[in-house]
Amino acid sequence: MALLGALSLSEIVTRIAAVLLFASLQGCILAGLARLMGDARPFHEKRLTLNPFVQVSVWGIISATLFALNWVRPIRYEPKDMRLGGFGLLAVLVLGLALMLALVPLSDFLRPLLLMLPRTAGYAALYVLNQFQLITVGSVVLNCLPVPGLVAGALWQLALPEHERRLERLVPIGLGLIFAAIVAGIIPNTASAILPYLRA
Repeated sequence: MALLGALSLSEIVTRIAAVLLFASLQGCILAGLARLMGDARPFHEKRLTLNPFVQVSVWGIISATLFALNWVRPIRYEPKDMRLGGFGLLAVLVLGLALMLALVPLSDFLRPLLLMLPRTAGYAALYVLNQFQLITVGSVVLNCLPVPGLVAGALWQLALPEHERRLERLVPIGLGLIFAAIVAGIIPNTASAILPYLRA
């Protein structure tokens, strides 16, 4: 595979590590915000955890490894149980993505600490941090698309509250189209353009 061949082994390993970190944080933040808004469904479905293997999407790992664009396993919400109803769900999604974006400049404060590690471990940790920032910025932008399977795709639960099973069947179709659009270059990774502003 040409795309995979263009990546070194260290890039593949560090991207996978960064994806696991991204998935654990994104999934846990969204589930935690939903719980704060009164929706216990993500909690009962074991999504309020930092365990990356609960949150990660296999296709998300592949996409992030090749293109540094990722998504977590879709989280199911109960908007009717949330404070403010539909506005509560909107708040969860917007705040969830905003908090992930805020982690990018905040994570820069870890750099001096990582440099205190033994040389090889320190460089490896810094590379994972760089990949995490790259993946996070691009993925937050990607997940603003209201496509079933992405974070903003949960808004369809407001439009079609009685059709949860139908929406779940649309998830693999939506993600398949997203992945195809990424491969075709229709959806680019905007992280390199945005990152300098977050680090300023």
